[in-house]
Amino acid sequence: MIIIGYQGIGKSTLSHNSKYFIDLESSCFWYNGQRPDDWYIYYCQIAEHLSQQGYFVFVSSHAVVREFLKDSKEDVMVVCPSVGLRDEWCKRLQDRYEKDHSDKNYKAWKNAEDRYEENIKELLNSGFRCAVIPNTEYDLRSFILTYIFI
Repeated sequence: MIIIGYQGIGKSTLSHNSKYFIDLESSCFWYNGQRPDDWYIYYCQIAEHLSQQGYFVFVSSHAVVREFLKDSKEDVMVVCPSVGLRDEWCKRLQDRYEKDHSDKNYKAWKNAEDRYEENIKELLNSGFRCAVIPNTEYDLRSFILTYIFI
């Protein structure tokens, strides 16, 4: 299964603590400050290959990734917070950035500040089944597994 996950839902944390979940980090597709125009093709093909092996594969929520995965034969779903969690989610991303000061986390925080509602609405209207996180007190693994097996 491929899971398109919004920034800050806990993809990396869950993947570090489970042998069944993989966080396929899209930031690895930059080289010397550039990312090839077709990076998402290889990224999504890797995700599909890992999914075919039985893993739950977290991928980024970039529009090009979502568009490519519309034709995937793999089961694909979206996990994102509700629109109403904007302030809490921005604070969550700010706190994450303030812990490590990484460029990646800064961009995630600022993107959420500028485009949170737009991002979430795009995910909800992406054509994939969506699991919407209703509050900030959740266990991602249980949330996903409960949603899948309902």
